[in-house]
Amino acid sequence: MENEESLSVTALQANECLPKKPPVLEGSALQFPFSELHGEATVYVGRTEDAIIALSTYRLHIQFRESTVNVPLRMIEHVECRDVFQLHVTCKDGKVIRCQFSTFDQCQEWLKRLVSAVRPPSRLEELFCFAFHSWCLDVQAGEKGQRGELCGPGSHVHPRFRNEVERMGFNTERAWRVTEINRKYRLCSSYPQLLIVPAWITDNELESVAAFRSWKRFPAVVYRHRSTGAVIARCGQPEVSWWGWRNADDERLAQSIAEACCLDRSSQESLVNGSCPTKLSHTDRGQLDSPVTPSSDSEAPVLQAPKLLIMDARSYAAAVANRAKGGGCECPEYYPSCEVLFMGMANIHAIRRSFASLRLLCTQTPDPAK
Repeated sequence: MENEESLSVTALQANECLPKKPPVLEGSALQFPFSELHGEATVYVGRTEDAIIALSTYRLHIQFRESTVNVPLRMIEHVECRDVFQLHVTCKDGKVIRCQFSTFDQCQEWLKRLVSAVRPPSRLEELFCFAFHSWCLDVQAGEKGQRGELCGPGSHVHPRFRNEVERMGFNTERAWRVTEINRKYRLCSSYPQLLIVPAWITDNELESVAAFRSWKRFPAVVYRHRSTGAVIARCGQPEVSWWGWRNADDERLAQSIAEACCLDRSSQESLVNGSCPTKLSHTDRGQLDSPVTPSSDSEAPVLQAPKLLIMDARSYAAAVANRAKGGGCECPEYYPSCEVLFMGMANIHAIRRSFASLRLLCTQTPDPAK
């Protein structure tokens, strides 16, 4: 009885649950124009007027004579036929791909294939990432290959972040520091786990600022210009409301970002005349805005913390109206070192239409008559 029960159990590998189907080749001489990833299956391979086109469970691949187009299927936004024989593929990143076929029927056939491939899956398990993961797990130990690309949960966070910090040249010894206050997204679910903030700002202060900002999105630096030291920080609107609430830690953080930029720049840049600016310590930050007259035999200028430009994407009227909902904008009286600029941008739907118009303008064929 025990032997019968043991024989009734069949051990399956993960990749056997997601088997590959044989491809459809529109010609006996056609070959796969790319190397497949683990779990990727080429479905169709054919010819256009001047290229080889292939469709897999992961990508659309078009091999021209002098160039290659390789687009993941989930990057494709829209597919249509234009000018009878031309396949027009619009991507979510603004890229537009045109592919010319010899016949109308061939163009329509590939249109149907692409429309079916880019349609949202009915089940989550149909996404390519699940097949890739399953096949990678079943690769033999001796075949390292792409198995090394599988990351453990969270194992990629620190290396990638450190690489970006080094690439943009942040001075993490004096001006900036990396905080793990958002570890496991405990503070703000829409922020990354690692963040860049001024070195002297504590995590307790960041929690105080987060409680004052919409969706707990406190000002966090996301980009630094290597040459000038200028940075871009992102944040949510302050919850000022009609009562005009303020937060001392939030005001200090805004001032500290400008001071950290000045400290970071002073340690790397040289002056036009070849001399170097004076390196400031943390105790010198309070004197950044103090007017000091240099001696006559000194050529080093006095460094002053630049003003922080706060760019509010909304119009001033919309920002003021949000105070009724508990939001608002930075009051100039509370942030003397900052300048607020309202961009007057419309809502997200208008921005989407504007992006579509820009993409159309960049990709349309020039009119010789104009």
